[in-house]
Amino acid sequence: MLSAPAAAAINHLLREAGWARERLVPFTGCSVRFEVPPLSVAFTIGEGGWLLPAGAQTEIATNVRLTGLALVRLVCLHDDSARQQVQVDGDAALASALTGVLSVLRWDMEEDLSQIVGDVAAHRLAQTGSALWAWQTRAASNLAQALAEYWTEEQPLLASGQALHEFAQAVDVVRDDAERLEKRIERLRSSTPPQSSD
Repeated sequence: MLSAPAAAAINHLLREAGWARERLVPFTGCSVRFEVPPLSVAFTIGEGGWLLPAGAQTEIATNVRLTGLALVRLVCLHDDSARQQVQVDGDAALASALTGVLSVLRWDMEEDLSQIVGDVAAHRLAQTGSALWAWQTRAASNLAQALAEYWTEEQPLLASGQALHEFAQAVDVVRDDAERLEKRIERLRSSTPPQSSD
């Protein structure tokens, strides 16, 4: 149900990105499903690299699964480390091409607004939107950092990097000590003569 509006939105972005459509052309006829529970959208790569909503009977070549948080980190925050949370089943080349295209497409909000409200108003609205988005991003980053510090220092729900390092060192020491003890026990067993039973 969401595939048609999602395909239309992405095709709107692809209209000004001929390079992106060229990258998708080799996969013409292939279908991919994106699952962000509980939502799911499926596309088929059409002629010229355009996306078409996949039908219910379409054979899906690739499934891409990710969490909502990973999607926000990839699309809104441009955090490439979130790619590690993406699960791909099927044609990895198709998934890589499509996610690569989607990760760099940008909506030219000012251009679209200028067709509705004019160039000057569109420019001011775009500047206001960008400033608001930058403020929200900074606020979210500051909140995440403050929560991380609180949970590691004040209410230790999370372990700090130093604590994890010390724990790993302690585990190494215990492991080495256990191995030495095991070797000592083996030496004692081998040096002790067997006792005869009377």
